[in-house]
Amino acid sequence: MSNKPLSFRFPDEFVKTLRTWAFVTETDQRALLQEAFQEYVERRPEIKEKVDKVMSTLD
Repeated sequence: MSNKPLSFRFPDEFVKTLRTWAFVTETDQRALLQEAFQEYVERRPEIKEKVDKVMSTLD
């Protein structure tokens, strides 16, 4: 796997919501995305287990 910085293109409506949420909560957009992804991971333990196995194999 590559360690290069990532770049994504999100739908405009998503970006508008993210920016507004960041403004209202005074939270960095990246922090919001990271928090949301972490919550998603916690709700999907079966996928997290598979991902952890792949990552440990690659290390």
